[in-house]
Amino acid sequence: MTQRQITLINNSTMPTALAVLQNPTGQNDLAVAWLAKYAYPGTQVRFTWDDADLSFVWAGTGQLSPGIVVDASQIVPANPSEHNGITLSYDAPNRTFLLHDPADGGPPGSLFVRQDATIPMNAVATGIGMAGKPCTVVQAMPNMITTFTLRPGYFLCFGNLVQGQVFDLFSVPQPQPAEFPPNVYALTATLGPDNQWTVVSDILTTADSDA
Repeated sequence: MTQRQITLINNSTMPTALAVLQNPTGQNDLAVAWLAKYAYPGTQVRFTWDDADLSFVWAGTGQLSPGIVVDASQIVPANPSEHNGITLSYDAPNRTFLLHDPADGGPPGSLFVRQDATIPMNAVATGIGMAGKPCTVVQAMPNMITTFTLRPGYFLCFGNLVQGQVFDLFSVPQPQPAEFPPNVYALTATLGPDNQWTVVSDILTTADSDA
């Protein structure tokens, strides 16, 4: 496990939400604002997480579309090395969904969600989370197996967003990659007056607390 931290500073001229995404290439160009906080000019926000804290999630979103907030109704710890698959079912009598029966779902290094025949169309989203928050989701469909290939990568964006919100990648400025160099676990990223990001390594900072 690796603790990581990003400090985001708003030195732009307008208040806005500052957000961290994971590999923002999703279903139909939809992404999830994995971590996000509102920040006025001259203020900062900080996010700290463990990049091995993975999970399976589902949320009753209805049809996925921009503006929907993914609020996970169930979070199940996930391990890409073993028991890396899980099944999502719909409990019709009780009108709820359930992730259950973790098992080996496929080659190690990926996570797999099997959506069985009980899943209604356009009713629920499923995916994976990190640090207890959904980071990648897709529309669940009956009799489907969705593979989530783990390619760690963090990106920054800003705009009219809240944490967990699904949004169209074309509705915000181009996300800025935030790469952690070897043996560096903390970054500071500043959004400038020109709405461009500057990212620097915090080589003397230990990612051990969340502000």
